[in-house]
Amino acid sequence: MLRLKAQNKYWLTCTQCGYETPNFWTWFDQNQQCPKCSSKHSEVSYNRRYQRLPRIMNRVNDSFWTYFPFLPLLRRRHIVSFKEGAIPVERWGFLEEFAKKEFNLDIKVHVYRNDLNGGTGTFKDIAASLAASIFSEIGINQYCIASTGNSATAYAKYLSKANVNCSVFMPEDTIGTSEATITSYGQQVFKVSGDYARAKEIAAGYAKIHNIPMSTGNIDPIRVEAKKTMVFELLRQMDKFPDVYIQAVSGGTGPIAIDKGIREIKSIYPDIKNPRFMLVQPDGCDPMVSAWEKAEVEGFPEGFEKNYPIIDNPKTEVPTLATGNPATYPIVAKLVKESGGTFLRMRETKLLSIGKLVAYEQKVIPGPASSVCLAGFFLALKKNKIKDGETVLINIGEGPNRAPYYLEQMVNTSQLVSKVEECSPHFIDDFRKELWDEVLRD
Repeated sequence: MLRLKAQNKYWLTCTQCGYETPNFWTWFDQNQQCPKCSSKHSEVSYNRRYQRLPRIMNRVNDSFWTYFPFLPLLRRRHIVSFKEGAIPVERWGFLEEFAKKEFNLDIKVHVYRNDLNGGTGTFKDIAASLAASIFSEIGINQYCIASTGNSATAYAKYLSKANVNCSVFMPEDTIGTSEATITSYGQQVFKVSGDYARAKEIAAGYAKIHNIPMSTGNIDPIRVEAKKTMVFELLRQMDKFPDVYIQAVSGGTGPIAIDKGIREIKSIYPDIKNPRFMLVQPDGCDPMVSAWEKAEVEGFPEGFEKNYPIIDNPKTEVPTLATGNPATYPIVAKLVKESGGTFLRMRETKLLSIGKLVAYEQKVIPGPASSVCLAGFFLALKKNKIKDGETVLINIGEGPNRAPYYLEQMVNTSQLVSKVEECSPHFIDDFRKELWDEVLRD
């Protein structure tokens, strides 16, 4: 724990009224909100020269902590890490070939492989690493979080390494592997009767009764600061910053963080701008898509972003995306609109088809949320949302280890036999055609 609270590396500024909070000690003393207007949305600013950033990008990068000068931690000795954040941006040629063959588009398709993160193999690892490190530095030893799975798993692991007690509140239909993983790190789980919204409600009550800090969700400045480093990594690894960004969305920290990262480095990268955000939801839980479609029909009237439905107890095959009350939609929808992007709805009946196709073509088995994201690429092509010559980034979230039930459903060619005469060779090209037919069939 660092006892000296005076520092000049960073401060937090309220996005509503401009009030400045000097550090994270004070931020948590204020119950993670602005004392002037009560807004929970503050952003971190730095007293640092960004001219250093290109030199830092040229270093050997083994985690997002390479960008320590632009993260809100004062001492490196407090870093809690499993080598997360330095993950490859891959070119997936089979998607490029499909776009050329079916739509006559010459595009570059890159995939950001969060399943290769060193912590739990999800997009949540970098946020959990920064949170654990800050908690270690400022002396927080109790924390609570409501989650549908991936955030809780990541926070449980990293906070356990930092010796921080974490209480996790999850909807009752959360997959068992998440619960087992969290408790194996010594953290406690409360399974709540009801959906994610109810889990958040119970968690908030618990936090208030026991005076324990609670995650503020997708606008949490710790989450945003960690995930903004994706902008730095895209600049480091790609010849051209993406024109289009595709992601499965539950709350929307990804686009919020990209916007923050781009604004932060405008002084040295004046030409960089937000990609067109194309955010994908499954039809089992699609409140943001429904709100967007309504606004689109109405011509996006003033204040459209404040009008969105709430889905109670959403029934979806992708529990990590089961956020029926999208409280961050007002922020995310404005970013999507300003970027010229859109929201896309995918049919959950296509989940396995997408997963099997990607596994065959790329030899990468995606998790269910990642399959939702990848489905967004096909939808964007079909809806003419991608232009010739553009660079597309697909940000996939997790691999099959986070959802073994999904992997089990992908069994396709196995046969039960009792004698050798029942066995015959197969032809892999027939299998490939079958997979593509499943994906493209309306």
